[in-house]
Amino acid sequence: MRTIYIDSDFKCHVDADEVMMSVDTDLFDDKCKAYIEGHRFVPYGYQWMREDGAIFYGEMVAPWKKYSELNEAQRVYEHEQYLSSLEKDTQYMDAYNEGVQEA
Repeated sequence: MRTIYIDSDFKCHVDADEVMMSVDTDLFDDKCKAYIEGHRFVPYGYQWMREDGAIFYGEMVAPWKKYSELNEAQRVYEHEQYLSSLEKDTQYMDAYNEGVQEA
């Protein structure tokens, strides 16, 4: 579960300002900032009217930026997370092996 912030047009933000509404949701767990901020989120009990008059009722989530860009940003983020975890694993194994050799 993470807290996101939505503006008056229901666009998502990771950082708040004084007029945004905070929403706790698990829809964006493990998602990067660019991915989150490329989406619109309408919580339960709210509705959003698109420019053409179509009304969307919450709970609704949809990209407002090109999905291919959001997907690419998320893939890069996941790759960076993977590399970071490999680095931590390597550091752990190096420390472990050093301790075994000293024993």
